[in-house]
Amino acid sequence: MRKKLSALVGLSLALFTLMMGALPALAGIDDPVFSTLGFRNRWIEQDRLVGTPGLNRFYTWGPGVVGAENIQGENYRESPGGQRQVQYFEKGRMEINQPFNGGNVTTGLLVRDLVSGQRQDGDNTFLSLPPSQTQVAGDDTSINPDAPVYASFKNVITFGTPDANSKPSATGTTITASINKTGQIGTIQPPQNLAYGTFQAETGHNVARIFEDYKNIRGSITEPISGNTIQNQPVYTSQPTVNVFGYAVTEPYWVKTKVGGTEQTVLVQLFQRRVLTYNPALSGDPLQKVEMGNLGQHYYKWRYIENKATATPTATISEAGCLPATSSTLEIQTCLSNISPASGSSVTLYARLIVGGKAASGAKLNAKWGFFNKQVECEATSSGGDGVASCAITVPGGSSNYLVDVEVNFSYNGQSYQTKTELIPA
Repeated sequence: MRKKLSALVGLSLALFTLMMGALPALAGIDDPVFSTLGFRNRWIEQDRLVGTPGLNRFYTWGPGVVGAENIQGENYRESPGGQRQVQYFEKGRMEINQPFNGGNVTTGLLVRDLVSGQRQDGDNTFLSLPPSQTQVAGDDTSINPDAPVYASFKNVITFGTPDANSKPSATGTTITASINKTGQIGTIQPPQNLAYGTFQAETGHNVARIFEDYKNIRGSITEPISGNTIQNQPVYTSQPTVNVFGYAVTEPYWVKTKVGGTEQTVLVQLFQRRVLTYNPALSGDPLQKVEMGNLGQHYYKWRYIENKATATPTATISEAGCLPATSSTLEIQTCLSNISPASGSSVTLYARLIVGGKAASGAKLNAKWGFFNKQVECEATSSGGDGVASCAITVPGGSSNYLVDVEVNFSYNGQSYQTKTELIPA
């Protein structure tokens, strides 16, 4: 069986600063509560080691956003049941566009929405809202009123393929362009000479060399299932542009912003999925001066606080507890009432059989749970008119931190249908 590393003992969740210029947390945060194993594995791989001795990098995701704990789904037209699964962290939003069915975890395209005010609710479905007035870097606008905000970049951003805002390649030249809150572009003598490193033809924008180097950093990561530390790995995967950052959608600009109450000049660049900042005033080597902006926190504020009247509600949980609607061609849909249950607690498997695009009524469900020290089996009565069947088991002792494979079997009209899901008892 595969065992995960126990959560770091004795480390408490410290106050996570909103200021861009803060150093990485002196002690790592406890693992957040995750709604899916996919979200859990992505976070643990990149963030569990942050704050441990000798690891000098900022968070990729950080702690969960306060207030967003119960947001597990948001409207997305092309997702099953019109809902995609999401989870908010300080630095970004994880999402699965095919929720509850093993879809790939991606990083949300939040920057576009904040700058344009166009909230994407489907591949080609948008809701028009005011662009975000939250600062892209530094202290909150309540004490930092003159700093550039997301809306400041509306006239310099490229949302798709190269357009009038795109620039020619300037690789190797020094970055001197600046932007202020009104969006006015200027030229300054920078506090440090930094150069353009690469040119991304996909959007027509230059990437600061320091940011390109940061995207490709190597270091220690955690293998999420075994909990083992793996040295000298690409921190942001072998394809950081595709999997974490997205393409550059603006040029890098110097901005004046307050950090800890003191005005500083900071380099900022917007990407499709992240905002990167470089603060020359920080100590350490150059890559330790790069940080991801608090994009997930900023997006949550924009969507659920500033535009509360139009915020979509938390995903409506169906009668099965977590299954999407039946508009799917998948043969079996599954979900668990708890992906990290404690020993002695009950966990329920919900499953729906889809045959010919329709929910199968009268299908017989059987599930085998492969715990570390024993196998548990449960059977359910036949599925109802909605195709849903469920069965519950009690988690045996001695199973904590071991991956459990759950074999899900349906019998229907003389045919057998199988799939698998997983959980890790706490």
